[in-house]
Amino acid sequence: MRRAVFIDRDGTLNELIYNPDHGIVDSPHRAEDVHPLPGAAEFMRGVREMGYLVIVVTNQPGIAKGSLSLEELDRINRRLADLLAERGGQWDDLLYCPHHPRLYKGGVPEYVTDCGCRKPEPGLLLEAARRHDVDLTRSWMVGDGLNDVQAGRRAGCRTILVTRLKIETIERFLSLEDAEPDFIVPDLAGALAVIRNNSPD
Repeated sequence: MRRAVFIDRDGTLNELIYNPDHGIVDSPHRAEDVHPLPGAAEFMRGVREMGYLVIVVTNQPGIAKGSLSLEELDRINRRLADLLAERGGQWDDLLYCPHHPRLYKGGVPEYVTDCGCRKPEPGLLLEAARRHDVDLTRSWMVGDGLNDVQAGRRAGCRTILVTRLKIETIERFLSLEDAEPDFIVPDLAGALAVIRNNSPD
């Protein structure tokens, strides 16, 4: 069986964008707003050189909320892939969850559901493992949110939380079920070093 590095998209591979309509920092909703984070391409290249598949797993509730079309999501993903490729970064697959449990005004009812693929549930990782014959116990989940850690732990992966928050701040939230990461690093360069130092040859 193969091994993989599952990685979150928004806030981990690409920058979050300020949404003036809602007053929040959110995922990009337009392809022109996609900006890879420093070290993203280098991280992907590095783990692939170690023999890992790189599989992006991302929640995209804007589909259910009606604020993001499937066509624009495809453009965003292609734009990110192209920008990463310019620096030698490449993913092997990308899976997304389009669902949200609550119906918003202007939302799309067919995507409003309590699903098993919306992180912190592990469904995206389990589906990717089936597709690519991945041994989850030899794989990693990397992301900037505790929902990424929870999804990875529930799937049986080792987990890395990428955050610049002080450990004292993070520890207040680690009582959440399955939320304690195996490693905490400030950036993707740190995540690459962790994987390199904790993987068999």
